[in-house]
Amino acid sequence: MKKLMVILLSFTALNVFAGDVLTLMNGNRFDGKVVKIKECLIEYKIENEKFLIPASDIHSIQFEDINNRIYKNYLKSANRDINNCLAGSLDAEMYHGKKFGHFMLGFLFGPFAMVGTALSNPTPEKGKETMLMSRNRDFFSDVVYLKCYKKQAKSQLIGAEALGWCTWILISLNLLYAV
Repeated sequence: MKKLMVILLSFTALNVFAGDVLTLMNGNRFDGKVVKIKECLIEYKIENEKFLIPASDIHSIQFEDINNRIYKNYLKSANRDINNCLAGSLDAEMYHGKKFGHFMLGFLFGPFAMVGTALSNPTPEKGKETMLMSRNRDFFSDVVYLKCYKKQAKSQLIGAEALGWCTWILISLNLLYAV
């Protein structure tokens, strides 16, 4: 009976002192405290030791207290990042670049046009239509918005160039086999 009491007391003590549960991608679990959440790193404290863990190695974090300031700030920044990223992607899709011009570049220069676009740095300021039509001008200096804008603009323009290059290849093959 004494052993059962000791086990129950130790189990209760562990639950009282248990903090945030961190689960890594390899399945290891740690009880400790999240100290900071940065862009790509989580600062995690176990007993008196601090560890910097890359976010890519983390499968999940279970916070002990959902009213924790760090947790609330993380949720706010995550929502802001998602909204800004979505706004950047949509602006690039709707307003950036002359797609027919990039189709023609792909038709005339093929992979060279795609490499040039991949090395370019599209921004809302360079897209005249984006500057005129976008309702998201407040985000033009936001890092997350710009990252998503550039990614979407490049992928769209490279897609148009690839379509132009494929068209050139099909026309060339058609002419070759027509003779």
